[in-house]
Amino acid sequence: MSTLGAVSSYALAVRQMQMSVIKADINMQKQAVDILLNGDSERSVPVSENLGQNLDISI
Repeated sequence: MSTLGAVSSYALAVRQMQMSVIKADINMQKQAVDILLNGDSERSVPVSENLGQNLDISI
């Protein structure tokens, strides 16, 4: 029975990791859309502690 518990725990951990990746992807897409739709002449991204290095984008 402990094997089933270990498999269930692993499956839950994998699902939580997948959800975390999906959430981060959605946040990055939202941030990109906000930057592209922003009418200001200066486009910048706030510093993020968990999404890596942010870059200014000029279009």
